Amino acid sequence: MAKTLKIVFNLKNKKTATYSIPDPKDGLTKAAVQTATDAMIAKDFIRSRGFGAVDVKDAYIQQEDRIELA
Repeated sequence: MAKTLKIVFNLKNKKTATYSIPDPKDGLTKAAVQTATDAMIAKDFIRSRGFGAVDVKDAYIQQEDRIELA
C-alpha cells in the first residue's frame, strides 16, 4: 500500500497549494509536520504561482492500494 504525505498550504493570494511527499516515515506526527512547515514558511521556502505560504490548512497521510489486473 503506497503512502503519501499531503500538506495543504494557504497562500498569500487566498488560494491553496498541495505538496505531496511520497513514502513518509512511520510514526510521523502532526507536531513534527507543523514544526517543519513553520520553518519552511518562515524562510519563504513554500511558493506556488509566485505567492508564498502563510500557514498550513491541512496535513494528512493518504494511503492508496494498487490492484493488478488479471
